Amino acid sequence: MPLKHKKFQRLILAFSSLLIIILIIFFPEHSLQAAIKGLDTWLKVVLPALLPFFIVTEIMVQSGLADFFSNLLTPLMRPLFNCPGHSSFVWIMSTSSGYPMGAKLIASLYEEGDITRAEGQRMLAFCNTSGPLFMIGAVGIGMLNSPQAGKIIAICHYLAALILGLLFRFYGREKKYKITYSLKPNMRSAINQLLDSKGKSRKSLGTILGDSVRSSMQAQLLIGGFIILFSVIINLIIVNGNFNIVNETRNNWTFVFSEGSRTIKALGAGLLEITTGCRLLSDTMLDMESKIIATSFIIGWGGLSIHSQAISLLANTDLSIGLYFFTKFLHGILSAILTHIFILFSPVDSIPAFSGPNYIINPTMYNTFIASLKLLTSAFFSLLAIYFLILLIKAIRVRD
Repeated sequence: MPLKHKKFQRLILAFSSLLIIILIIFFPEHSLQAAIKGLDTWLKVVLPALLPFFIVTEIMVQSGLADFFSNLLTPLMRPLFNCPGHSSFVWIMSTSSGYPMGAKLIASLYEEGDITRAEGQRMLAFCNTSGPLFMIGAVGIGMLNSPQAGKIIAICHYLAALILGLLFRFYGREKKYKITYSLKPNMRSAINQLLDSKGKSRKSLGTILGDSVRSSMQAQLLIGGFIILFSVIINLIIVNGNFNIVNETRNNWTFVFSEGSRTIKALGAGLLEITTGCRLLSDTMLDMESKIIATSFIIGWGGLSIHSQAISLLANTDLSIGLYFFTKFLHGILSAILTHIFILFSPVDSIPAFSGPNYIINPTMYNTFIASLKLLTSAFFSLLAIYFLILLIKAIRVRD
């Protein structure tokens, strides 16, 4: 990155930090409440939902089990996405647990030397997605009061990710790979790779477990810090309209949101943090179709809070953050377009304004942990299903 760009980024970061500090000093109660709310969200929802995935997937990477699945699934992923079988493993884990699992796994695989820089960049384009528990449960049922809306958003979200994977299969195509993969792997070669004494299996069980838990907890602390930080920023600048500051300070704030521009306010919040943006969109007077399309864009984009978490997880790699931002913006646009097309052929039932929710969402630590384990189990059986599908295709080819 050019030196001028770095200086410009530092200048923006310095002035943004100064602005946030000023707001916190002027409104300490609001910032404290927002920080407590962010901490509560991390402890009760994010930590129990993601920590089991982080630990288990880190064990799979360090023990070589990810290489095992890579060997089996390369014939499926290489022709479609020009990526190794690792991408299928990352894709399933990401779709099961949501942001920022994909970035975490891609960073781990890249640091372990299992994927090249070009492959890691391609995988970032389609293997870092939101989770179905959030889109269908929290957004569809909890916010939009429509399970159908949540399913439409989820389908279009994952379809847009796959389209991005197909488009970015040509990225870095001219570069030579240092890692070679067999296009005709079998179970024996996959097991031999898993048990290779010269590979990752050299690590003792205690070392693998300790490193996995330590790495996962460090990642969770980073995520928790960003959640609290952006909770404070959003509540100070957008959500609580403390931008009734106009009445309190009698200053002219050009970025004050009036009641008549709640949609802009919701989209602005969504650019920063998806949960807040989706919740504010659900409270607007927009028709249901417009709410779903806008929500689909916000979830595809991911929000700066999620991106900050991903950047921190990718900090030890040389993967392009600019290209990552570009792919997430495309993901949002594609998701919104696909959602619009989907609604044209399958209209969503309208829900009266101010209608109360028919479903009760209770995101306690226990419920979230159980739901996460169920998703992890589903992901495991999905991998098995893909493997047996490959065996079936190979058997048909042999007969032909």
